[in-house]
Amino acid sequence: MAEILSQEEIDALLSALDVEEMPEEAPSAKGARRVKEYDFRRPDKFSKDQIRALHVLMESFARSWSTFLSGKLRSLVHVEIASIDQLPYEEFIKSTFNPSVIAIISMEPLEGNGILDLSPPVAFAVIERLVGGTASSAAQVRELTEIEEALIVNVVSDALRVLKNSIAELFQVNPRLEAIEYNPQFTQIVPPSDMTLFISLEVRIEESKGMMGFCLPYTLLEPILNELSTERFFRRAKEDQGELKGSSESFLRCLGASDLDIRVEVGRAFLTVREVLGLGSGDIVKLPTRLNDLFKVYVGEDPNPHFLARPGLLGRHKGIAIMDFHEE
Repeated sequence: MAEILSQEEIDALLSALDVEEMPEEAPSAKGARRVKEYDFRRPDKFSKDQIRALHVLMESFARSWSTFLSGKLRSLVHVEIASIDQLPYEEFIKSTFNPSVIAIISMEPLEGNGILDLSPPVAFAVIERLVGGTASSAAQVRELTEIEEALIVNVVSDALRVLKNSIAELFQVNPRLEAIEYNPQFTQIVPPSDMTLFISLEVRIEESKGMMGFCLPYTLLEPILNELSTERFFRRAKEDQGELKGSSESFLRCLGASDLDIRVEVGRAFLTVREVLGLGSGDIVKLPTRLNDLFKVYVGEDPNPHFLARPGLLGRHKGIAIMDFHEE
């Protein structure tokens, strides 16, 4: 017959169950390395430094694109970076609207294609402003007509020109529009498992808000990844400043030896046409300038005076002494 537990033994067992069993801490060794999880399905192809450098370049693009699009649409436009992520191309396709405005782009001399994706709210807000309407917040979800597609092709081409200028500080590429698609399933530019860099931008046009983004495969950017670093970016900027400073000093040295005309105005009188026609040899024209007044000095062809001067003699020659800058 099984032994029956007493009440005290039952209480002791229940209290033991309430206490969590703490795992034994591994002995800490000096210099021990922490283990980091790694997902082999989503390998990191781009380093953090490369993403930071790209973030700087895309911030420049966002500012320039905001300014350009505001002027083109005659409306307030704000563009800012939402995120920069590494993800397989398959995930990008699944996250894209269907239908959506998908511009397939090339970036010579790089081999391969990338994608510029415009969500329906952004695409239709741009089209409405271009045809004279207001960017309504109610987005349509459909493919574009031929006229609408022609307008979007023009806008995408403008965006690629702005992108070219924004990234020219690090490398020279020539982005060009190759085709417009609406179904993301028809845009298989790389295998589904290939890693891509997806740069998501939030676009606000009046009351309408949507997303646009660049999907750039690793195979497209691989030849220029060595140039994509913050160290090279800031070093290149410093070199450009040095070159600009050197060219400015050289320009000033050449300019310093150039001749420049100087005119001194003693005074100014106003006569009628009849009085001018009646002038002859020996006539005197009275000027409003007083004996102690300073003369105005003009430099080159500038109609505005630059200095105030007092007349005098320099040896046997007449001259002026610059007394002050002229201020209106």
